[in-house]
Amino acid sequence: MCVFRRTPHFKSITVACVLGIYLVYLWAPGWFSGDTLYSDARGNVQFAFPEEGQDGGVRGSDARRAERVVETMKRTFWKYRIRSWGFDDIKPISGGQGTSRNGWGAFIVDTSTTLALMGMWEELQLEADHIVEKIDFTTADNGVDTFETTIRYLGALVSLVGLIDNEVIPSGVLPSETRDRILAQAVILADKLGPSFSSPTGLPWPLMNFTTGFPYAEASEKWGSGSIVVFPARAGSNYLEYKMLSHLSGDSAYVNRATRSWAPLVWNKYTEEWPGLVDSPMDLFDGTPVDRQRGWDRKHDSYYEYLIKAYILDPLDRYATKYRDRWVQAVQSLRDNLVFTSSPLPGQPAGVLTIATYQNGWLINEMSHLACFAPGNILLGGSYIGRGDFITLGLGLLDGCRHTYDATPLKIGPERFSFMPANTHDRTYAYEPPSESEREQLGKYGFWVSNPAYKLRPEYVESLFYAYRITGDRKYQDWAWDAFIAIERATETEFGFAQVKDVTAESESGNSENLDDECQSFWGAETLK
Repeated sequence: MCVFRRTPHFKSITVACVLGIYLVYLWAPGWFSGDTLYSDARGNVQFAFPEEGQDGGVRGSDARRAERVVETMKRTFWKYRIRSWGFDDIKPISGGQGTSRNGWGAFIVDTSTTLALMGMWEELQLEADHIVEKIDFTTADNGVDTFETTIRYLGALVSLVGLIDNEVIPSGVLPSETRDRILAQAVILADKLGPSFSSPTGLPWPLMNFTTGFPYAEASEKWGSGSIVVFPARAGSNYLEYKMLSHLSGDSAYVNRATRSWAPLVWNKYTEEWPGLVDSPMDLFDGTPVDRQRGWDRKHDSYYEYLIKAYILDPLDRYATKYRDRWVQAVQSLRDNLVFTSSPLPGQPAGVLTIATYQNGWLINEMSHLACFAPGNILLGGSYIGRGDFITLGLGLLDGCRHTYDATPLKIGPERFSFMPANTHDRTYAYEPPSESEREQLGKYGFWVSNPAYKLRPEYVESLFYAYRITGDRKYQDWAWDAFIAIERATETEFGFAQVKDVTAESESGNSENLDDECQSFWGAETLK
C-alpha cells in the first residue's frame, strides 16, 4: 500500500504532477550545479526567490501580466458558456459546437483546474455543477479514445478533488458534498475504462465501446500484417491519474491497472540499444516491438514525462526508484544519441540544441511542438534529483524551442520543423530541405517548417514556467509574455481563440483566412494555466 503524506511537498506535487497542473512551488535554497547522480536534498525544486515585492520574487511577479492572462481565460470561458455550453468545444470562428471528445463537455471538465488556480470561483461553480449534475459517463458518442479520455477527463476530475482536499479551492466554493460527487464521477469513468486494460500484456486498448463494454478491435491502430499496436505514450500515460484515484478512493485496483499497463516499458524484456529508450510500437498481445522507433517526441513523449513525475508523486512507492532510474537512463540516452546542435543560425556563430527521433537506422532531424515539453520535464527532474547536467541540457533545449517562436513572422512556433545538424560526418540524418521554399526558410530562420500550424499547444510555455521557477531568471517570464501576446494577437476571434494555419504567413495578426475553426480544450486547460 502506498504511503501518502499530506505535506507541502505532497500538496504541490498533487498540483504539479497530476494532469498537467504544472505548479511546482517547493521551497528550496537554490538549484543544483553538481553532476552527482542524485542529491540527498531530494525535493528542493524551486529557486530561492527574494521576499515579496522584490524583483523576481514569486509574490513580486508582474500582477498586471497575470491579470491579463486571467482576463483572456475569462473571455475564453464566457464565449464558450454562451455559445457551446455542454459541448466538448466551441468553433471559435463560426460560433458552432464541437463534440470531439464523446460529448461529455471536455472544455468544462478539462479547464476546471485552471479556473481553480486563477480563483475564478463563479465560473468554477458552474463547471462543477455541470460535472455532477449533467455528465453521464456510462454512455458516449462514438468510440472512446482511452488516452485522451484519461488525460483530459479522468485527470481533471482527480486533480479537482485534490485541489479541494488541499484547500486550494475554499470549502465555500465547492463543499464536501460536491467534492464527493466529483470523485464518484471519476470512479464511474475509470470503471468504464477498466476493460481497456484487459489485453494479455496489460497494454491498453486504444478505443473503447462504452455501449458494449468491450474494446473496439476493428478501429485500433494496425501494423504490418495486421497486428494491433500501442505506442509508449498511450501505454505510459495512465499512472499519475490512476495512482491519485487509488489514493482518493482507497481502491488499489486502479493503480494496479496502470502499473501493469506500463510494465512492458518499465521492465522491458527486450534489449535496449540505448538504455531507457524503448523500441516501438509494441504488439498489444505479446508486447513485441514491431518497429524500431525511439524518441521523446509525439507518440513517445508522455511516457518519459510520467516516469519522473511518478517518482516525485510518491517517492515511497515500492517501484519509485525504478521509475526514477528509468527516467535517468532515458534522459542520458536522449542526450547522447538524439540531441544535436543545429547548423549556425542566421547572423549567429552557432546553432541551438534540438531533438531528433530514431527510426530503423535513420536519425530523423524533424521535431514537433509536442517535444518542447522535454526541456521542462528535464529541468523538473534534474532539479528534484540534483542533476546539474540535466538542468544545463534542459535550458539548452529550451533555447532551441524559443528560437522557433522568435524567428517566425507571427512569433509563434510551428507544429513541426527541421534543423540541419552542424556535424553530419558520423551520423545519418533523414531530411534536407526538399524544395527551394524550404531552403529559403533554412536561410531565413535557421530551420524549415514541415507543418506551419499552431494548434494552441502548451508545451513551450510549460517549459518556460519550469525554467523560471527553477532558475529564478526573469527572462523566462519575459519569453512567456512574448508568447502570450503573440498567441493572443494572432488567434482571438469573435467566439474564442482559433488555431493558426501558418505561423510563417506574412499577414496581419488575427487574419481569419489564416485561422482554422478549431480550439481544443488544452488551450484553457494547459496553455493559459
